[in-house]
Amino acid sequence: MLKVTQIQMLKKQEEIRFLSLRKERYEYLGLLDIYTYIGTYQLQPETVIQKLDYTKLNPHQHFLFKRVLHGLNMYTQPELAELHWDKKRRIKKIWQKAQSEINIWKQIICAKRANQVFEKFTKNPNCKWKSLLTIPVDETDPEYVNTLSLKELGLKYDDLILFFIQKGFLPKNFLCLAP
Repeated sequence: MLKVTQIQMLKKQEEIRFLSLRKERYEYLGLLDIYTYIGTYQLQPETVIQKLDYTKLNPHQHFLFKRVLHGLNMYTQPELAELHWDKKRRIKKIWQKAQSEINIWKQIICAKRANQVFEKFTKNPNCKWKSLLTIPVDETDPEYVNTLSLKELGLKYDDLILFFIQKGFLPKNFLCLAP
């Protein structure tokens, strides 16, 4: 039988492991630098950040996130008929901007991963592909639509929520909103 202190220590170790895995994922995707630089993480209380979980969003937060992610597609036909034309226009405009930003973000992640692969091959001094690594990863083509899914890129809705907050599609106090 485990003592109370041992159980507490095991729980604390599990929380530390969970946070380290989370940090590794953000560092790998280049998100941690963006969030610490912009200051989005500093705007939220630490207790809220540590417990960010998409499945535990309240209904209001879930509604706002889905509206940015899916736009007018989240509404039923009767609900669409009741919406004011100007509100429809604003929702569509935000949705299109969000989709454009997601596309650019996906391209940057793909470029980072491709560079990791190319670095392995360019260690050879006779390699002719070294010029591929000189292309900046943030050089994207807005006309190209990246068709890879978020799951294939290793992104979760938690990452997307933080991305939307950073880009201004969701309010800065999104994680603190009450239902």
